[in-house]
Amino acid sequence: VSMPGIVNSESGHMVHGGSLRYINDINMLDVFKKAFHKPVAIENDGKCAALGEAWRGSLQGITDGVVLVVGTGMGGGIISQGKLLKGHHLSAGEFSFIRTNNENADNDDYLLGMQGSSFVLTKTVAKAKDLPADSMTGEKIFKFIEEGDGTVQTIFREYCRNIATQIINLQSILDPEKFVIGGGISENPLLVITIREELEKLYKDSIYNFVCADIEQSRLGNEANLQGAIYNYKQSYHLE
Repeated sequence: VSMPGIVNSESGHMVHGGSLRYINDINMLDVFKKAFHKPVAIENDGKCAALGEAWRGSLQGITDGVVLVVGTGMGGGIISQGKLLKGHHLSAGEFSFIRTNNENADNDDYLLGMQGSSFVLTKTVAKAKDLPADSMTGEKIFKFIEEGDGTVQTIFREYCRNIATQIINLQSILDPEKFVIGGGISENPLLVITIREELEKLYKDSIYNFVCADIEQSRLGNEANLQGAIYNYKQSYHLE
């Protein structure tokens, strides 16, 4: 099972369920085993995405890598020295909670989970185009861009620049060999292409000798966390 929230995959205890508050502080292994009478393995969805990419995706053969999953927030996972990095409190890879502004640190608008989410991107474009928020999709945004809509191009480029800035920060902290960008919106190559362009601008404008981040589009897309859930199951029960 791939699921949101902070979970102890060995004991099954949910520290919290993220937006699924009804599973806070319960044992999900017990719940699933009681319901299905089958062997069960659970892990956070972002961490599953990293496992999936390491097993069958864009991080194959990479000992140190980061997966960023662009969705309603900014999830992800970290592979360090060939293993999934969980952290002391099991919250490694919770990129959504990165603060991007000192003066408004308590304002959700300045969390990476908001600035890097596809939901906020579609909402911003809808507002700029005076269209209903629920009518906007990633496909429509890319169509506007391909048609040369300057307003949407500017919004999209700023969005990609925000992600690129945090990639530089994460590169400085974790020093991975590769970043993989996943999530539904990443299926269009323009996302990774534009993030790369903004990274190059940031590096070019800086006087410091940064290690340049290497980013790649996910080969598994929205299947990454499902593949990772399978791999986690195989590891948990020592299956080949």
